[in-house]
Amino acid sequence: MEFIKGEELSSLLHRIGRLPNDKAIQLARQICAGLAAAHETGILHRDLKPANVMIDEHGNARITDFGLAGLAEEFKADEIGAGTPAYMSPEQIEGGELTIKSDIYSLGLVLYELFTGKQAFVAATVGELINLRRSNTSPTTPTSIVKGFDPVIEKLIDRCIQKDPSQRPSSALQVAAALPGGDPIAAALAAGETPSPEMVAAAPKEGALRPPVAMAMLAAFIVMLVAVVLVGGRRQLYNFVPMEKSPEILRETARDIARRAGYDEPLDSFDWFVVRNDMLDYIAQNDQSPDRWERMKVTRPSAFTFRYRQSPRYLETSDGRINADAPPQTVSGMISVHLDTRGQLRYFRAVPPQVDDRAATSPTEIDWSIFFTAAGLDQAEFRPAESKWNRQISYDLRTAWEGAYPENPQIPIRIEAAAYHGKAVYFEIVHPWEQPAGDIAFQRPTALKVFLAIIIALLSLAVIAGGLLTLRNIRLGRGDRRGAFRLAHFVFWVSVVGSVFGRNIHHVPTVFEFPIILTTIAWALLIAAFFWVVYMALEPFVRRRWPERIISWTRLLAGDFRDPMVGRDLLIGALFGIGLMLWASLRYQIPVWLGHPPGIPSDNLWLGAGSFLPALGGQIMDSLSIGLVFLFVILMLSLVLRRDRLAFVIGWAIVVLVVFLASGGASVIDLILIAIVGAISVASLWRYGLLAMVSLVFFSGLGDFPITTNFTAWYATVFVMYLAVMVAVAVYGFYTSLAGQKPFGGKFLEE
Repeated sequence: MEFIKGEELSSLLHRIGRLPNDKAIQLARQICAGLAAAHETGILHRDLKPANVMIDEHGNARITDFGLAGLAEEFKADEIGAGTPAYMSPEQIEGGELTIKSDIYSLGLVLYELFTGKQAFVAATVGELINLRRSNTSPTTPTSIVKGFDPVIEKLIDRCIQKDPSQRPSSALQVAAALPGGDPIAAALAAGETPSPEMVAAAPKEGALRPPVAMAMLAAFIVMLVAVVLVGGRRQLYNFVPMEKSPEILRETARDIARRAGYDEPLDSFDWFVVRNDMLDYIAQNDQSPDRWERMKVTRPSAFTFRYRQSPRYLETSDGRINADAPPQTVSGMISVHLDTRGQLRYFRAVPPQVDDRAATSPTEIDWSIFFTAAGLDQAEFRPAESKWNRQISYDLRTAWEGAYPENPQIPIRIEAAAYHGKAVYFEIVHPWEQPAGDIAFQRPTALKVFLAIIIALLSLAVIAGGLLTLRNIRLGRGDRRGAFRLAHFVFWVSVVGSVFGRNIHHVPTVFEFPIILTTIAWALLIAAFFWVVYMALEPFVRRRWPERIISWTRLLAGDFRDPMVGRDLLIGALFGIGLMLWASLRYQIPVWLGHPPGIPSDNLWLGAGSFLPALGGQIMDSLSIGLVFLFVILMLSLVLRRDRLAFVIGWAIVVLVVFLASGGASVIDLILIAIVGAISVASLWRYGLLAMVSLVFFSGLGDFPITTNFTAWYATVFVMYLAVMVAVAVYGFYTSLAGQKPFGGKFLEE
């Protein structure tokens, strides 16, 4: 046996009491390393205690006295109970099976004594000590002995001395990694283990940014945000359509048209906006001039349509969503009115009485000038024509006219109208691009079909493979269940709040409100379950292969909102996301600078303050789903290909293909620009991890709102509110990433 010049740890503790914390951590890590070395060869110590640990002349710990040690499978029944009762594990005292975790229990008691200077279990005689141990009595908590005891160490000791072996750390190396100042992830991976969620959250990567770096990132974010606000609207449809009249004004205009047509005041009404994509496609195909969209500012028709429905009964649907066909237009007195954004009539339809109790008479001519005036047209400028469009509505008079808008004579228009018993039931302006949807089969473009096929395949992969992996992880006891529950809980309430308080849901004071509530809750539960399944399937594998990419995510999910690494990744995602928004604006302008006609403007329908909650909820859902599903796809590719870099490259190619197909596969220039955007997105996930990518998607979602510098416009409210949220998150990320450092401290200029 090697001669060791020094002193037993038990003697040292008896002589000087508790060791300084940093020295105790050093010795604890050395004891763990020695025990791990023994376990690696398959040997159990069975009698680990301070008296069997020597502190040599250099102050290093040495584990001694392997007299009771041996291979676990070689111990006989009468040898299992050998050892020192004060440091035995419960299974050793009861003569149960001995494993590595039995030594881990003894290690926890040694650490208890090392950090507190007190024995965990003390009795006057051996018999009393054994009775004390068998009584399941827990030792006094370290914080009761040492004031200001490190809670990390206390939690670690508590894990080591759990009575159930399955609740203890799986190795001495894991114990060493969990000590303050260690690298738990590196130690666990080196031992061939999967780091626990707590270990990932406790990784030693602080993530704090130096004040000059954080200030530069925040300044760059603000500069790019201002640039997006100034130029981003140029690629949006709002920039080319008059939007002066608010929904309240348009709603009253629609009601006034119904009143002048002879219909009563409604009991219930609902309104919304739609985009005429057929019109935009028609212009894109037939007009290659550089100013083809600019003319929409002063000419008709408008690419936006305000749709209004009113009814003598409540508009009731099972999910609260109202559209042109829900609820069906079958109630007498139901009226639909379509206006352009100037408030000019484009479509009128009324449901006539269901029972005709009047004697048959000749059709009565009516004054159509009311509708021509409402449409901003002069009836005298239109010539009568044969009626061709049958809107499948009861009528006894049908007529039509042909002509054009006075300010846009190159686009011919047709006006169809019908009346019943002297009251108008139908009036519509038909444009060349409008097709009878009921007579023509719907055909999707090939690019859109491929895009939908890829999306369906990816979602199917996430659901099917995710479900199978989730079942496997649950069966094996893997997965961050607490984190998955918190994520699902958050997603559930975001979905519920966005649906209940959103303007796109129509609530009614009838029994139909209960199906609306039930449908809302059912969808929220389904979405929450989807996120739970994907996360439970994904998280254990990511934690095993790429734990560094979910450190900040795990900390945020654990409630550590003020962690500097969380702030850093939020700020980085904000910078990348708003950079992509600026690049998207350039992507629209670059073809124009190269002499190509401008592409179709982007559109969205988040209009007015009432759209804010569903819009915000939708952006959060998109950010989480895109981040998690993309990480899931990359993980599956990595498991199949066994090469991480190749998996990320193929993942990037998938992103580029999906976005390119979704945009219609316009040109090579589009493909190049999309490839750059995809590279930035994938790079954020590769370098900074999941939280940075989720933040990137959230901030790049600004393009889904009406970007404008006219903050007083009625449609700008939702944009301003989302802008405020983005700035608040970015500033929060900046402040948190400093970890308490002063932005303009004394060393700022020196750095």
